[in-house]
Amino acid sequence: MKKPDAGAKLLVVDDNQSNLDILLRLLDAYDVMVAPDGLEAIEILRREAPDVILLDIVMPGMDGYEVCRQIKSHPKWRDIPILFITAKTDEASLLRAYDVGGSDYVTKPFRSRELLARVRTQVEYRRAMEKLRLMAVTDDLTKTHNRRAFFHSATRLFEQARTTGGPLAALMLDIDHFKRINDLYGHATGDEALRRFSRTVAGQLEPKHLFGRLGGEEFAVLAPHCSEAEADALGERICAAVSQIRLEPPADELDLSVSIGVSHILEGSENFDDLLRIADRRLFEAKRNGRNRVRRVSR
Repeated sequence: MKKPDAGAKLLVVDDNQSNLDILLRLLDAYDVMVAPDGLEAIEILRREAPDVILLDIVMPGMDGYEVCRQIKSHPKWRDIPILFITAKTDEASLLRAYDVGGSDYVTKPFRSRELLARVRTQVEYRRAMEKLRLMAVTDDLTKTHNRRAFFHSATRLFEQARTTGGPLAALMLDIDHFKRINDLYGHATGDEALRRFSRTVAGQLEPKHLFGRLGGEEFAVLAPHCSEAEADALGERICAAVSQIRLEPPADELDLSVSIGVSHILEGSENFDDLLRIADRRLFEAKRNGRNRVRRVSR
């Protein structure tokens, strides 16, 4: 029977080979990475993202307390639970483990059931926190970024582009005549149209692009390192892809389309709101000029 935490990734940091042999045997249901010291553990974290770290306290050079402190001070790693493995049982040592950011501890010699139970608890905690984090930034219906998360990330990307002088494009998207879909076929069909639309648009984007639902049938894309011509072409590809969407009967007779407005940081936007405002104005122009089209940057 597959365990609920099977497939989780662990990083074990211990300089004692006998301890490592025991841990590897006990943790054989997990994907386990091994580091003999704190420096190697930090290097592994630069490449991998474990669900839980098992960390020895007494190690040559940098002890476990300092390793934990450095991990918890890094924004990308601070949420990884750290389970200290130690022969120390005095109150001062254990309190210090918690003070530097440890989530729990297990003592040597290892008791297999206790070790596995404590590891599983931390794996489940990590996954629960990750699920909550995703729920906080994801639109429940379309699984894109929600409005708050989109604006938070977009503002940061805009400031990065201003600092580096790199290109950055914004696209505002609005499904044409969406109210008619709800009126004619019901909100369940409207919801399915939003889901299909989101998947279709996402299929035209690159991993570096930011895609979010701003509300209702209105979406936005932020495209870093994207020239004016590339942004225009992206808008055209999205339009063409959306026009190929076919919903389930009886809505299969409906021709779905989208209007898009494109803006670019090179046009002189002072902040992200300015950039999006220009794209929104061009979106309105695209709708006024007949819908199912892109109002582009380039002339």
